[in-house]
Amino acid sequence: MFSKRILVSLLSVALVLSALTSVFGKTTVTFWHSHSGATDRASIQRIVDEFNKQNPDIEVKVTIVPGSETDVSKLLTAIAGGVAPDVYLVDRFTAAQRAVAGVLEPLNNLTTSKEISDLKKQYIGFAWDEASWDGKVWVLPFDTDTRALYYRLDHLKEAGFKAPPKTIEELDVYAEKLTKKDPSGRFLRIGFIPWFNQGWHYTWGWAFGGEFYDPKTKKLAITDPRIVKSFEWQKSYADKFGMAAIQSFSSAFGAEAQDPFIMGMISMKVDGDWVLSGLDRFAPNLKWGVHYGATYIPRPAELAKKPITWAGGWSLGIPKGAKNAKAAFEFIKFACGPVGQKIYSVETFHLPTITALLKDPEVRGEKRHAFFVDLVRYAKNRPPLPVGALLWDELTAARDAVINGQKTPLKACQDVEARVQPELDKLLK
Repeated sequence: MFSKRILVSLLSVALVLSALTSVFGKTTVTFWHSHSGATDRASIQRIVDEFNKQNPDIEVKVTIVPGSETDVSKLLTAIAGGVAPDVYLVDRFTAAQRAVAGVLEPLNNLTTSKEISDLKKQYIGFAWDEASWDGKVWVLPFDTDTRALYYRLDHLKEAGFKAPPKTIEELDVYAEKLTKKDPSGRFLRIGFIPWFNQGWHYTWGWAFGGEFYDPKTKKLAITDPRIVKSFEWQKSYADKFGMAAIQSFSSAFGAEAQDPFIMGMISMKVDGDWVLSGLDRFAPNLKWGVHYGATYIPRPAELAKKPITWAGGWSLGIPKGAKNAKAAFEFIKFACGPVGQKIYSVETFHLPTITALLKDPEVRGEKRHAFFVDLVRYAKNRPPLPVGALLWDELTAARDAVINGQKTPLKACQDVEARVQPELDKLLK
């Protein structure tokens, strides 16, 4: 692990090289992103290569900087050291928080109000809302996604089920019947784990009909009885199957090729559109409609007639102190524009945020991807708040405390509000 001093030193060298390159007629734009998966990494590089080809006076250079959606510690170190990258991949729901923290440059300073207005017209409304805060635009939307219930059709048929579950009540029955144990009681296969992969707090809070924020009162609503109920339901799985047994079984899970869904170790999971590219790459023998499928996320019976999902996605912004902001803005517009987004959507199975591309036959692809594209119409999105990353982390900690028996669902939700609302109040003033 690099120390902050070493990181700043290395970045200083990179900055000097960048400056020298600019002197000789080509502006170097440094681009940091955290997408280390082979498919996403290769597609982003293809976008960069195409931009460099079309813009001979600018050269974008990519650096993969490992991190999570809510961790910007390396970026903060670089900014403090005066060696910020020119472009940074930002999880879009955290953009407002990065803006108020002084991490990003407002894009309004780099162009005219007319161009901002023209850019806005291209994008899905919720993606633009997440990119904006306090009357300014801080990032441009790159991609989006939707979530669904993946199921192993071969497992369902083996257990005597003719169709995937539609309700929470059916899901519970399926999960129990699909679970297999050896004579000693150890899991051979688990039917379903609510919090696995994309089974987040937002996933189930919305599925149960809850809302996490009231924009009219500007207050969090984490103690909404429906959200509390979603936590209680997740806890029922920890109680039924045993957290220690689930964790022991889950220790064999991995990413990509070690996905337990591919390995047949889990029968159902909530996950996103991007999983399709991994299935094609690591499990070409598993066929859609034969071995697996995807359907709407189950909801309580009284809500099940109305499909629901949620959409997230990434964006590109310019960090505070970027040395080549104007050239960086040109790259951002390209990568987040029709050409860049089409490359990424077709190659990775992520979804575009350019509205027109949602109807593009190449983007929609075959039936299975078109299903995820069409889910956008039912999508919720995380409230674009200047405490977005903090709220996510606190909700995750609350969920973990509940399923591990450390807090009751109501107490965990109350604690989230007590921790995050005062921070939101300060920023809204």
